[in-house]
Amino acid sequence: MRRWIRGRITYANVTATLALFVALGGSSYAAVRLSGRDIRPHSLTAHNYRHGSVTGAAVKESSLKAVPRAKEAIRLDGVTAERLLVRCPEGTIPVADTCIETLARAPAPFYTALTECAATDDQSGPGRRLPTYGELAMALTHEEIVPAAGGELTSQVYPSSVNPGLVEALYVTNKVADVALTPDTAAGAKAYRCVADPLN
Repeated sequence: MRRWIRGRITYANVTATLALFVALGGSSYAAVRLSGRDIRPHSLTAHNYRHGSVTGAAVKESSLKAVPRAKEAIRLDGVTAERLLVRCPEGTIPVADTCIETLARAPAPFYTALTECAATDDQSGPGRRLPTYGELAMALTHEEIVPAAGGELTSQVYPSSVNPGLVEALYVTNKVADVALTPDTAAGAKAYRCVADPLN
């Protein structure tokens, strides 16, 4: 009988028998419940967990890092939601989706008024501009806005009928928003007020 067994023992038979014992031993080891001490840090990924098997009670919050999109929220630096609302700069009131200055500026030719407005607040924002006729007409309906004597410039210009190549600016003459044209010269200087976009 020993000869018969010895004749049947081959390398393949021995390897298959060893593999059987290793597989059975591995299954029984895996069947044993594992604790957190038995698992190396960062060795398990999301694919190793069954959906819904890990709850909030099993997670230590202090070990979690910020979600990439949450980094945007960190940049708020404790600013309140009210502080983030858009509002008009100081010295202006909201009118027709923009902010218009409450006080008229000293008379100036159209181009000078245009550049003065653009230079206002240009470090902290896009700068200011002259109001359109509609914006100035709406502003004059507010009690805080009193039209300047002699009228106020708007941003609308038209080709000059007297001086070809030059422009004449549309200006509002009174509280009910009547209009006239004035040349872009020192003689045609009018008071003006600038408008700004609301910012937060």
